[in-house]
Parts: sequence; C-alpha cells; structure tokens
Amino acid sequence: MNNFSLYTFRLYHYLLTIRDTLEYSIKRDHSIEVYNNRKKILEDNLNEGTPFGDFLKNNGEAGDKIREKINQFLTDLYSEESTILMPSGDQVRVDTAQLVTLFDMTVGLTETMRDIVFQYVSYGIKNNEIDQLLIKLVDQDERMYRIVLSMLAMRVFEESFAEFQKVMNESQGKPTPQSNFIVQNELAKLTGFLRFSRQHAHCTDNETLDLLDETLRVLEMTEGRRQRPEGKGFKEIFEDLNKKLNEATAKDEAAWKATYQEVVNEVTKASQPKPAEAAN
Repeated sequence: MNNFSLYTFRLYHYLLTIRDTLEYSIKRDHSIEVYNNRKKILEDNLNEGTPFGDFLKNNGEAGDKIREKINQFLTDLYSEESTILMPSGDQVRVDTAQLVTLFDMTVGLTETMRDIVFQYVSYGIKNNEIDQLLIKLVDQDERMYRIVLSMLAMRVFEESFAEFQKVMNESQGKPTPQSNFIVQNELAKLTGFLRFSRQHAHCTDNETLDLLDETLRVLEMTEGRRQRPEGKGFKEIFEDLNKKLNEATAKDEAAWKATYQEVVNEVTKASQPKPAEAAN
C-alpha cells in the first residue's frame, strides 16, 4: 500500500471514529475503554504531524472551521462538560432524552469528513494512486453508513412518534404545547437528518437507494403527505421497515468488516519498517 493510500486510510479512520459515536444511540452497555479510545483518536489526530492535523493546517480558514466544529463535538460529547455521554465506572451512561442532539452533532460532522475522504479517493482514482482495496472499503462503508443511520434514527423516530400519537389521542386530536414540542424538536429533526443523508448519498446501487427511499416514504406517511398501504397501521409499517433495515445492516456490516480487516492488515504491513530501516 503506497503512501497516498496510507494517508487516505488515516483520514478514513478518523471519519470512522466520528460516525461510530452514533452507537451511543443504541440501548445497551457502552464500555469506558471504547469511549476513551475514541476520545484519544479524535483528540490526538488534530495535532500537527498527523494526516488530519496537517490537512486542517494546510486548508487555512476552511480547516479552522472544521477544527472548530470538531472541538465543539469533543466538548459536547467527549468531555467532562458533556451531559449526553457521562463516564461512570467502567461504563458510559447515555442521556437518552438527548439522542436527537447526539444525532444532530454527529451526522453533519460525519458528512464533512466523508466529503474529505471522497475527495482523496476521487483524486487517487483519477491519478491511479490509490489501492483498489481501499476504494472497495470506502464504497462499502458508504452503503453501510446510510443504512445504519436510517436504522438507528428510525428507532428513535418510532419512539417519538408513538409519544406524539399518545399526546394527540389524549387531547382528542388537538395540537398541544407538548405535541408541538415533539414535532419540532424530535420528529422534524430526525426526518431532516434522514433526508440530508439521502441527498448526500454517494452510492448508486439500487438495493441501498431503494431502501433509503422507502424510509423517506414512511416518514411522509407520518407527516400525512403520503397514504398508508390499505389496512396497515403505523406499528406494522414500522416493523416492516425496521426488519428490512436490520437485515440490510447485518449483510452490509459483514461485507464491510471483512474488507476492513484486509485493509488493516495491508496498512500494518506497509507501516512496518523495512529490514534495513529496522537495523538502523
């Protein structure tokens, strides 16, 4: 693996660490070890002498703006000031009431990093400088990320929508401050993240795009902009969509993991000093 590919992989690895923050929206135990590793990667790779740190330095005002966003991301999620992710013993407690804020902070920054990685991949392809295995990895990650984001966001959306329906039933269909809050601060924002992701998708395969489009159709049904299939309630509609998203995630993740391990093996070999260098 050549130096350009190694440099691009390290930028990709930074993207990977940012987008993996979405895992905290999953209701399960989260280890402090993984949290600390992510925090260290995100902080250390802002320094000069690292691929991403040098990228920021070399991109002037644009780089400064990205650095500012990342520093805010670190403060809000990976610092003692965070009210969303809070280390406690060997686990990280997550304030599930702020999951929409977690998505808000992570989705946009992930897209910024994804654009940077794709710029390097495109340059490498054009100039025949990038390893084909790395191209495959970034392509698989792109498809997996779009589906995973849809799966995770729809889980939160379904819970908020159920609460919205409950509030509306209690008020006999009349909007209330509580129902308006849910719509404006939860449902509309989650819908916005998913539409934003679909608009920025780099993948072109029908399997992924069709599932992303189906997700948006379900959102339109909740907004009253599209009719529901005859005889189907929202519970069944959500269950059908979630099943498809879960199955697609499992399939895409398995393919991505296999390629990622191949790339890591290549990166490890390329990063080892040659015998002559080791002797020195």
